[in-house]
Amino acid sequence: MDPRISKQRTALVLDQPFFGALSLRLKVVEDPSCKTFWTDSVSIGYNPAFLAGLNDLETRGSLAHEVLHVANGHCWRRGDRDPELWNRACDYAINPIVIDDGMLLPKGSLIDARFRGKSAEEIYGILAQEKRQKQQQQQQQQQQQGKGQQDGGKPGGQSGQQPDDPTGGSSPPQSANGANTPSASPDPAAAAAASSDAAPACGEVRQYVADDRAKQEAEWKVAVHQAAKAAKMRGGMPGGLQGMIAQAVEPAVDWRPILHRFAQDSSPTDYSFAIPNRRYLHMRLYLPSLHEPAVGDAVFVRDSSGSVWDETQAQFAAEILAVNDAVRPRRLIVMDCDTRVTQIQTFERGEAIDLQPVLGGGGTSFVDPFRRLADDGIHPAFLVYLTDMDGRFPDEEPSYPVLWASTTPLRRARQAPFGEVVEVIC
Repeated sequence: MDPRISKQRTALVLDQPFFGALSLRLKVVEDPSCKTFWTDSVSIGYNPAFLAGLNDLETRGSLAHEVLHVANGHCWRRGDRDPELWNRACDYAINPIVIDDGMLLPKGSLIDARFRGKSAEEIYGILAQEKRQKQQQQQQQQQQQGKGQQDGGKPGGQSGQQPDDPTGGSSPPQSANGANTPSASPDPAAAAAASSDAAPACGEVRQYVADDRAKQEAEWKVAVHQAAKAAKMRGGMPGGLQGMIAQAVEPAVDWRPILHRFAQDSSPTDYSFAIPNRRYLHMRLYLPSLHEPAVGDAVFVRDSSGSVWDETQAQFAAEILAVNDAVRPRRLIVMDCDTRVTQIQTFERGEAIDLQPVLGGGGTSFVDPFRRLADDGIHPAFLVYLTDMDGRFPDEEPSYPVLWASTTPLRRARQAPFGEVVEVIC
């Protein structure tokens, strides 16, 4: 271990006991193959050449940064997400906490006021959406440039490029030195839109891949709780860090089983003597059989205001199909709604389901889907509404069960006036 890292880890133990106690759980290894730092919840790796360019305070901040990755469970929560974009989202989530605790991070570290207080999953959704929009804009520009070149080759056509204009009269040239990277631009919006393959200034989050992942995660949650308790007794716990710890040790609940349980509970199932159990008729025993009357309409509403990211919409669409297969309602009704219902898709039982892309893009109001159902005389067996909970709710509670699938963490989401609420963080 480099003596400077040993020295700064000792300083963390003395000055920032929460970070210091947890840093002692991580083995420090020299790794020239990495670009900066990394952690996988077992070790902290560092590139000696990168370390040589840091001062003592930046070294201490980098160690605290890696500790927070593990304390937040970032080494277990990536799932199928893009690793580079996930790494950036995690950095945006924890860097303000390191700064607020009075430490210093290396130059170019990712900081954006938009993301303060948000989880890595929420930030990832925003970054993914922005990356997708940027790619679409680039494709449109390339198509326009290609069209201009084709027009320029035709008789009487104009190439759109003057001899004295090396840029072709199109968009301003982009800098070749990485002007869109966080380290080259102080603009937070530019930093957020930076290329996902740019190396974060502080380090890399690596996933824990051993078979005892659940045990490792549970042990770290206990360690985080104990370190927080010890630091609090010493008076060294900033408010932002306390909120992060409360979220980190909170047990994660998968929303999918809750959705399926809600749909099943809303479906009528009972035993009836009207149709006796045939297995016992030969014994002259008239026992009731399981009676499952046809489930009515199942309604799913997708918030199409643009505040629910594409990855979440895709997972929700998959669960719509799964619930439909399990419950087999008379009709499956899928609505898209921003301030008004923008699209309605209706599928009869047994009909092939091909859900169309979400249609919308305006503000958010939850009133119109309920009004449409009432006006059309539809009384569904249940309704599930996927939304960020930021909109106007209906004034009256419907008579059928409602489940609000909130993409905003429940601790920050608006409270629904009726129905159940489940947190959906994909």
